[in-house]
Amino acid sequence: MDPRVRADNPRSMVTGPRRQNADERGTALIEFALVFPLLLVLTLTVVDLSRAFFVKNLAYQAAREGVRQLVVMSASDSATVRQRVLQVTQSANVTLGSLTITGPTSDHMMGVTVGVQFNWLFLGLFDWLGASFTNPATLNGAAWMRKEGA
Repeated sequence: MDPRVRADNPRSMVTGPRRQNADERGTALIEFALVFPLLLVLTLTVVDLSRAFFVKNLAYQAAREGVRQLVVMSASDSATVRQRVLQVTQSANVTLGSLTITGPTSDHMMGVTVGVQFNWLFLGLFDWLGASFTNPATLNGAAWMRKEGA
């Protein structure tokens, strides 16, 4: 029996892929170099769009909180509505761009529209892809509720 081939010698077992031909040695590196920019663009796009969806959802949440504050108080308490909206937006370090209070309408509905500022991290990336975004962008959220006691 060959002394190099023993059960207690892990190198004696031939496992794994066969050795590549000399013509195929750099193929994996070249394929990675071709695919990597696409993966990088895709990853950065997903990161930026995910941040935008988060801030848009925050604008909706701030509008819901503001309109809830509005319907349980009198219409002259718009300062407390603004304060509540600022609490929600500042807790996530988002800049409040606009706040519009609407109502009451004929069917006793009141509304709050919140606009927040959003800065794209990779604005040049979107321009390169053909989309035209501005920095900072304003993302809006609106909520409506019926006035209580009306």
